Amino acid sequence: MGLLNAWDFQIPIGGIRFFGFNLFLVNQPAAVRRLMVEQVEQFPKHPFTLWVLQPLIGRAIFSVNGTEWERQRRLVDQAFQVAQLQRVFPQMEAATHDLIARLDPLADGRTVGIDAEMTLVAADVIVRTILSRPLAGPEAAVIFEDFSRYQRRAGQAVMLRLLRLPQSLLNRYLATHARRIRVWIRQAIEARLSGSAPGQAASSQDLLQALLEARDPLTGSSFSLEELVDQVCFLFLAGHETSASALAMAVYLLSQVPEAQGRLRQEVTAALAGQNGPLGFEALRQLPYGAALFNETLRLYPPVSFFMREAQLTTNLLDQRCPVGSLLTISPWVIQRHEQHWSDPNSFRPERFLADQASTEERRMAREAFLPFGLGPRKCPGAAFALQEALLVLAELVRRYEILPDPGHSPELVARLTLRSVNGVRVKLRRL
Repeated sequence: MGLLNAWDFQIPIGGIRFFGFNLFLVNQPAAVRRLMVEQVEQFPKHPFTLWVLQPLIGRAIFSVNGTEWERQRRLVDQAFQVAQLQRVFPQMEAATHDLIARLDPLADGRTVGIDAEMTLVAADVIVRTILSRPLAGPEAAVIFEDFSRYQRRAGQAVMLRLLRLPQSLLNRYLATHARRIRVWIRQAIEARLSGSAPGQAASSQDLLQALLEARDPLTGSSFSLEELVDQVCFLFLAGHETSASALAMAVYLLSQVPEAQGRLRQEVTAALAGQNGPLGFEALRQLPYGAALFNETLRLYPPVSFFMREAQLTTNLLDQRCPVGSLLTISPWVIQRHEQHWSDPNSFRPERFLADQASTEERRMAREAFLPFGLGPRKCPGAAFALQEALLVLAELVRRYEILPDPGHSPELVARLTLRSVNGVRVKLRRL
């Protein structure tokens, strides 16, 4: 992000030579669609993207291309069907209930580090929905520190690789920080397979069971143990890091824009229809403003701020020659704030994503220049999962608390594996 300047948010494409690499920033929607939808095989994920995560997620769906990816996608899609989202909803509810129990003693107007709380609830959601057990206490602290350390080291490793340090050396360096996470996940999967896992009776409803039962309709194959470890490591990384980033910024925006907070609270109250219990699965479908608010958060603060692709052949992108091996960057951070795509691009306006209030141009940009989950065949399969989780957490927060700004605090954002604030994200909570 430190390499970006104001011009990058105005141009359709830009290119520089950087330490011997041809680097391009691709902003024009048609060119982005070419890279991510129409000619995916000619522009696969850049090796930098793959090797920096390989020590942690092995050959999971994020790390592979071609027929290997196609097989894995067919299997993973079975675990993220709409029916499966309803099956794991009770686990999401339980994690959100524990979040409220942690926040309630703090809701007296004092400052709360909401990024830490959103990290914990997102991790708790993903562990419950994958493994049918909660994540809390010392175990949670160890896992968070391991993931946080890996994020920092991965960002450093990419820059060191650009400076031509050997990839093998950097891989060994990253593997030392990934080992404890992989061992923890492998033990959980082996316990499930042996029938000795905690929560075994409830496991028929979780994502691990769905992955175990998935069968490739073309070959009849299923995931091996090693493949399951890779997939669960990736789902844990993607499921808790991206959701934690987006939820923290959504709560921060609610603290800054009381009108949006009030409108969401009214929508939640109407969906509850006078009931005092938790929001149910169907009630979440009655929160169009909540969904629009979360989408606008993703537009301004996309958790994955940069996608990297590699040109397999020398070609032209718009009016620029793109040599073979070029590093092509598609940045949701840039495209979703681009002056040629969005009116008032740096303002928070959830109405852009409401069908009855968005302009024709805004609806077109929502299709063509909104890509927090990627585009095309490699679009994140967990998008619906993330929206369901976010709506549940945000709805339960606004129905109980007034979310207030912490005077003088402004998040200092950096793009690592996900978008994070180096000085935290702080708000104040006041019980309603």
